[in-house]
Amino acid sequence: MRSFILSLVCALSIQVSYAQETSFRLVVYNKMNREPIAGATVKLQDLNSLREYKMISNDSGIVNFKLASAARYRLEVSTKDDGTGTGYLSYNYMLSEKEVASKKTFEAELEKVKHTDSGLLPAMHFEYNNPMLSAENQAALDNVLRMLKSFPSLQIEIGIYADCHENEMLVSKRAAAIANYLAGKGETKRAAVKEYGNVRALNQCDCSNKNFICSEEKYAENRRAEFKVIAF
Repeated sequence: MRSFILSLVCALSIQVSYAQETSFRLVVYNKMNREPIAGATVKLQDLNSLREYKMISNDSGIVNFKLASAARYRLEVSTKDDGTGTGYLSYNYMLSEKEVASKKTFEAELEKVKHTDSGLLPAMHFEYNNPMLSAENQAALDNVLRMLKSFPSLQIEIGIYADCHENEMLVSKRAAAIANYLAGKGETKRAAVKEYGNVRALNQCDCSNKNFICSEEKYAENRRAEFKVIAF
């Protein structure tokens, strides 16, 4: 009798376990052109049990999991660097119980970037002869921090420039102001601040021609901080 009861309990436990499972379907896309990405690594971690699941997307960019429905999951989607200097930023997301149990196909869009890509974030600019960060500068750096939080594999370089009329010492002060701001927000490793000086003018306003007169707006274009991807 006792063995019968134990067998019945085990059978019921298995049925309950199966009843709590749900199918979760995910497709990985290239964010720019919406083409599916094959060979992407998709990892899920059950935040209750800490159990981990891992699959590789097929030629249609699709993976299918069997998951416990009453749980939240940490999702990470990534691809390997193909050695060409071009790759995808990793994708990270916290899946709610509702999203897991919804039966809807979840879409993960990966953003393709190049090493030294300067188009990912727009440059920010400084006031003439002023090393202080403006409210606009702080908002731009907050945007950088949000992106670094969203893509844990991302590393960027922040290149600091002055215009040709400014003292190069301003570059060091601007770099320090940026580094201190990021450190104050807890970011000290993945944003490298680099000083370039008053070189690499974006226009003809490089002081090489004394007879060439530039507007303040043109000089302002060269007083900048540029953001470049150095690892992803």
